[in-house]
Amino acid sequence: MGKKSIEIAGPNVDKNIGTLQRAYAFEMQTSHYFQYVANNIEGLGVLFEDFFGERAKEEQGHAADINDRLMELGTNPTDDPGSWEKESGLGKTESKKYLSLRSALERALEFERFGIGLYNDLANATKDKDHATYQLTLKLLTDELEDEQTIEDILARLEIKDTREGSGAAA
Repeated sequence: MGKKSIEIAGPNVDKNIGTLQRAYAFEMQTSHYFQYVANNIEGLGVLFEDFFGERAKEEQGHAADINDRLMELGTNPTDDPGSWEKESGLGKTESKKYLSLRSALERALEFERFGIGLYNDLANATKDKDHATYQLTLKLLTDELEDEQTIEDILARLEIKDTREGSGAAA
């Protein structure tokens, strides 16, 4: 525990610790979702196994970074995977229901947007107050924003467009 770290974290340190614990649970829960999908995706989705596996590793890395910050603040995240869905606020991931490529990506997009909201709120709460948590949060927020864009781009490319529309060809 870093006494100075806690001191400079400011008067809202307990609230920020609670949000960091929520973020840890969120990252662990989404990591599990991505790994489950990577291992079990069906149909053409098997071409994206690596994509989902990489997302799982990224989320694990986020959880490790959050764990480090929590330790600097004198606490640890939950060690109970069964509590992640409640603690994160994400609810059940229901990974088995999302094993087609489109459904897996759409569900992943929901998770990325949840994370964006979570980290945006934490950034606003720590800006100009808890610089270490703020810097970590900006990194996490940036990663989630990039992932959202990547998933949106993949989903857009899955759409089949009739290239004959503008050429006057009959459909």
